[in-house]
Amino acid sequence: MALALAWPALVGLPLHATAAPDDIDALIDDGGPLPKQTRDLTALPVLLFTTPSGLLCKKTVVKVMHDVTCAGDLPGASAGTRVVTLPTVYAQANGPARFLPTPHERFFGDTTGQAPVLLPAGHKIVFWAFSNTQSLVCGVPRSVDLVCRLNAPKAIGADNSGPQTHGFVIATPHSHVF
Repeated sequence: MALALAWPALVGLPLHATAAPDDIDALIDDGGPLPKQTRDLTALPVLLFTTPSGLLCKKTVVKVMHDVTCAGDLPGASAGTRVVTLPTVYAQANGPARFLPTPHERFFGDTTGQAPVLLPAGHKIVFWAFSNTQSLVCGVPRSVDLVCRLNAPKAIGADNSGPQTHGFVIATPHSHVF
C-alpha cells in the first residue's frame, strides 16, 4: 500500500498546529496485512486513493522514506496551496505535515492507468501499526474530509525527542497540519 516517489527537499510551514480528531481510531479498517517490523516497510506497495470529497492521495515509499500526499480542495489553506504532505523516515517522524504550493504532479507523477481506491466515509487505511506509539493511518471520519496521522516513537535523528504525533486534517471551514 505504498507508492514510489522521492521526498524532494521542500520546506513548507504548518498553517495551524493542532491535534487530530480522536474518532479516527474507531473507523473501519480497509487496509490489508500489516508489516510486522520496521524493516518490512520498504515492501509496502504503492497506493493511490480518493475520498468522497474528491481529494486524491498517494502513499509513497522510496528506500526508507514514506510520504502521504494529498491534492484537491484544501479549505482554509493559504492561497496557492496545492498539496498537503506527511513525511516519515522508516517509522520515525520527519517533521510535521506541510501545506505546499507545489503542483501535485511533482509528488504524484503520471497516474495514467492507475485506478485510485475510494476510501469511503467511516473507513480508514492503516499502513502500519507496531504499537500505540508507532503507526501511520489515514481515515475519513464523518466529521471531516480526511485525517492522516503518524504516531512515531521519536523524530528522525533525535534520540531523546520522545513520542511524536504529526499529520493533517482536511475539513471545512479550515484544514490544518500538526
